[in-house]
Amino acid sequence: MAPEKLVTRKIGGRFRELPLWATKFSFEVRPVPGFQAEAWAIWKPTLLLLDKVLREKKYKLNWVRIHSHLGAVRSPRHSMAWVDKDTDTMLLCHFDKDTMLHELAHLPKDDAHSDTWAKRLWGLQDQYLSKAEAQAAHLEITRYLSGKRLYLKKYGSKPPKYQDQVSIWVTTKPKSK
Repeated sequence: MAPEKLVTRKIGGRFRELPLWATKFSFEVRPVPGFQAEAWAIWKPTLLLLDKVLREKKYKLNWVRIHSHLGAVRSPRHSMAWVDKDTDTMLLCHFDKDTMLHELAHLPKDDAHSDTWAKRLWGLQDQYLSKAEAQAAHLEITRYLSGKRLYLKKYGSKPPKYQDQVSIWVTTKPKSK
């Protein structure tokens, strides 16, 4: 597959190169300086889903900062994701849909990792992920006490012991090297 043609746009006061499809969302996509062009294809499914959820739920985001760490040999030493309700902004380091939905679950009300947040996230996962993806994502929620309580309520048993995951950037290898 040939790399996508990139266009130059002024984003957040700086000129950035991005594919035309990334300029059509209800939010501005802000790749970090040094963003690897090959990572656009990896990010596309998550950004498309983010836009779909925002439109369907009528949530508002002004912009989303995204990272690329193709070829990383260790997990990045910064936050994997956050959302700021005051500025309606989001940062996503990981390109998986579950991380994005985790942050979206904070948008309606910033209630940290409460039981209400866990229920909201579980619902988003069931609605927007495949059955297999949702089951894996439900286990990911159990890293939080609220997620453990919800899992117990839904399945009637304690969740398996949470295993911390290696960054997906470590296991995703660039095709261009």
